[in-house]
Amino acid sequence: MNDKLTRKEFFDATARTAVGVSVGFFGGTLLTAAGAAQEARQEPITVKAIQDYKWPWPYTPLDPEDIRKRGHKFYYDGGCGYGAFNALVSALGEKFGEPYTLMPPQMLYFGGGGGAGWGTLCGALNGAAAAISLVVDRSSASSIVSELFGWYTNALFPSNISNDYATQHVFLVNRNDKALVQTKSSTPLCHGSVSKWCTEAKLKSSAPERAERCARLTGDTVARAVEMLNAFAAGSFKASFVANQAVSECMTCHDATYGHVISTVKMDCRQCHNDTWDHLF
Repeated sequence: MNDKLTRKEFFDATARTAVGVSVGFFGGTLLTAAGAAQEARQEPITVKAIQDYKWPWPYTPLDPEDIRKRGHKFYYDGGCGYGAFNALVSALGEKFGEPYTLMPPQMLYFGGGGGAGWGTLCGALNGAAAAISLVVDRSSASSIVSELFGWYTNALFPSNISNDYATQHVFLVNRNDKALVQTKSSTPLCHGSVSKWCTEAKLKSSAPERAERCARLTGDTVARAVEMLNAFAAGSFKASFVANQAVSECMTCHDATYGHVISTVKMDCRQCHNDTWDHLF
């Protein structure tokens, strides 16, 4: 028997082997794909869209102190709006899973600095209000959010609890372990809240202490929001905030029925308008 192959026989044998391997490979691939398709037809995979979950989403009472610590930590991850929103949503995600785990907290990044640095509504209020609106009906959310805003204007920030957490290294992140100056903002606006604190603390807004103050404030605000939500879930929530007399006096003219300037407000008008404001009548 001649064991030597001619050049022609060698190439013919190689070609036949390559064809056989190719057919086997692609045939196996096609059979595998067909089998997968068959299994998919028998057991269809369904993905529930976020809009398929009935609103308001489920809520269960949460620990305000756990939420306070989360809010403080998440402030450093993404700012005050993100911090407050993610504190609530992450905790509810651990309790319920979806739909909370489908909600990207990054959408509240914009809230920092009073809305992309515009100094308007405090991001901690913005984020907390957004989370509140996920778990209660529209009318109830408006009432709870209004109460939270009113509480914020009269609260001392940082709270005694947050200052104690910092000095005792209880927070999840410890950037500053000193008790910070406390101030009452008298406004829900970032500009007024931060400016008043910086003035009292004799620090610039760029100071790391100011960032820590806002981190503690974020935790304080969302913790208070949880206290209100817990009360609402228990059927014991009652709104108690009353706008000051100056607002009532201004609204005797500046309401929806009379006056050249129509406005609906609850915060103190005198923060921007002094008592000798020229009225155009």
